[in-house]
Amino acid sequence: MIENSKLSHYKIKKIIQCFCIDIPASKTALLLNLNRNTINYWYMLFREAIYDHQTDLRAKFVGSIEVDESYFGAKRQRGFHGKLKRGRGDVC
Repeated sequence: MIENSKLSHYKIKKIIQCFCIDIPASKTALLLNLNRNTINYWYMLFREAIYDHQTDLRAKFVGSIEVDESYFGAKRQRGFHGKLKRGRGDVC
């Protein structure tokens, strides 16, 4: 992918940086003085690579997985969590 590209390694690294910080393709094209379709092509390649990597990781999770709720912390609520709120037209 990178070896056969007409773009310099510098431009490819800049495209990757813009992709990582969620800059849209049109703005990336303006920043790097490239065609928007070129940026769209590279963004598509990055998304496909991410998708392939995630599907490979998903294949490792076969069967049932148990998660302990203590890992996520306590469900604490402060204030008047047991009382109803009154609206504008409610009578006391």
